[in-house]
Amino acid sequence: MHMAEHVHQLLDEEIRSIAGYYMVLEEGVLEYKGRELLYLVQMAAIETSCCGRGGMGFIFVPGFVNALKARRNTDGLWVSDVDRVDCEEDRKEITRLLLHRHPGFQQVNYA
Repeated sequence: MHMAEHVHQLLDEEIRSIAGYYMVLEEGVLEYKGRELLYLVQMAAIETSCCGRGGMGFIFVPGFVNALKARRNTDGLWVSDVDRVDCEEDRKEITRLLLHRHPGFQQVNYA
């Protein structure tokens, strides 16, 4: 595992990109092997691509919490210190647990 910073985006606010936007719908914590795992339920909308419009929902895992919302960055957003999930076996089990918790989703991405 290696430590990293995670910047918390505002919930239900569009974060624009070249082809559309994404939104963080929910932040959650999953207890796993005695540690708290931070995850985000997100959706993305594609509005301006050459292939048409579309969208999808997914779960994003920044990592295991070391310090939740420990400080704010220069934009005023909360920053947490996390350990990335590097172990493939842990990723498989965490993916299973998150998809069970959020049955409408099919994709889990790791930072």
